[in-house]
Amino acid sequence: MPASLKESRLDFSKALLGAYANLAVLQVRLYNDEDQVVRPSFKEMVYLYTIWKFDNCTASDLVEIFNSSKALISQTVISMEKKGFISRKKDPSDNRRQIITVSEEIMGTYAMELQLIDEALKYKSKQYSMEEALQAARIVLDITDTMLRIKNENKQF
Repeated sequence: MPASLKESRLDFSKALLGAYANLAVLQVRLYNDEDQVVRPSFKEMVYLYTIWKFDNCTASDLVEIFNSSKALISQTVISMEKKGFISRKKDPSDNRRQIITVSEEIMGTYAMELQLIDEALKYKSKQYSMEEALQAARIVLDITDTMLRIKNENKQF
């Protein structure tokens, strides 16, 4: 294997492990900083951020944004509503639609975290093109999907 390719793979591995370590440290800090028992998962935080960021967000919007099935979005929204993370209300201009909002309690607890996510995304959007960001997201998704597949196939992990 050429040295440059080997170095590139090593750099990629270091970056990936660094990102994984950062997420683990962040999760531990967030759990330790909060006295509450129920903390949103990373997936729920992504949903919360999206709902917080987009005015008049509906389940249909989430289906489109996450390119996911209606069933999966519905299941997640119902679960988050039961946990008190979000609330739904009828759209006054169209009774068929339900507007999803982040609950006041969660906003009080996680407003700074949502703002931190927003600022980090704004900062990085100045450094990387949309194509680079999408490629990086696809790589991380592929890696985490592979991790889950390996975990499911091999019970020793």
